[in-house]
Amino acid sequence: MAAVVEKNAHLVAIQWLRAIAAAMVVLHHAGYYANSVREQYGAAHADFLGVSFWWFGIHIFFVVSGFIMIYTTRDFGSPGAWRKFLWRRLLRIAPLYWIVTTIAVVLLLIFPHSLDITGDRLAYVLKSYAFIPVLRSEGDLRPIVGQGWTLDTEMFFYAAFALATFLPRRLGVLALSGSFCLLVALGRNLTSASPILFTWTDGLLLEFLFGVYLGLAFEHGLRISNVMRLAAITFGLGLLALEMKGPTFLTSGIPAALIVGGATLGPALRETSAMRWLTYLGDASYSLYLTHTFIVRPLRNVWVVAIGDRAPADFLILAALFASIVFAVAAYRFVEKPITTYLHRRFAAWAEPPRESSAIALASK
Repeated sequence: MAAVVEKNAHLVAIQWLRAIAAAMVVLHHAGYYANSVREQYGAAHADFLGVSFWWFGIHIFFVVSGFIMIYTTRDFGSPGAWRKFLWRRLLRIAPLYWIVTTIAVVLLLIFPHSLDITGDRLAYVLKSYAFIPVLRSEGDLRPIVGQGWTLDTEMFFYAAFALATFLPRRLGVLALSGSFCLLVALGRNLTSASPILFTWTDGLLLEFLFGVYLGLAFEHGLRISNVMRLAAITFGLGLLALEMKGPTFLTSGIPAALIVGGATLGPALRETSAMRWLTYLGDASYSLYLTHTFIVRPLRNVWVVAIGDRAPADFLILAALFASIVFAVAAYRFVEKPITTYLHRRFAAWAEPPRESSAIALASK
């Protein structure tokens, strides 16, 4: 029991990281529209709070995903382990994504010129639903829900992870690691002109491995002091601020691993009443990630009509973040959570969750 309590306490950090990462993605997209407003009124572009790397949230998500998958999957080598794993992930990821994609398709039918889709529109939409990497236009590797490109990468990770569960855990992790390293090496010269191969050989795959090994370190009892935690997070942020050139898995993946490692391997974070909202936002982070673009873009248009240049564009960013969070929490409470709960109960035999209580909580996020 004590071990389970300790794990639950430490994994508060994972929920907080997910909340922060999702908020960063919102700030990144809101910053883009704020700059479009500045440009419209002849002002110079600016970074919110002077920070240029709000996009970094997606790299935190990738590392956290690797951590959660290895932590919640204990049945490597068991009959049907691959099926249970894939079914759990599909039930968790697909329903809300398909709902949001359907909304995007309806909007595209209403406003056919809102997206520049150069190829076959039907094939584009079908691939968007199926998590198959697809080009929207030349050089634009995004499905109809733009941020869904990360889920295409995520789904490939899940498929590879499921194959690894055919083996005993240690061999499975080694096989997964070797396969990803080989794929990244083979695909280093590919471009988005080959969207599927480009995605399935992207260096971002190594960021999942960073999370896997952090999860194993956590599981085997590796802990660091608060001083080391602060040093790891500070060093990670410092590397980001340097804006170094090089492969993304190094320039962004290493900082993400340092930050996630510092947060999870340090002393347990306390979920006080004052901070419980951040844990709940972590619960709603998937809804926030998928739905915020439905808020940010229209809000930009309303801002131009109602406010214009009479208030700093940074206020638009803050308004977008607040409105996106309110909408996402509602979407989580009334759509995502009920659907996920129902599907897990309905398909319990296929999607049997891990036994540890803390693992169940994380796997359902």
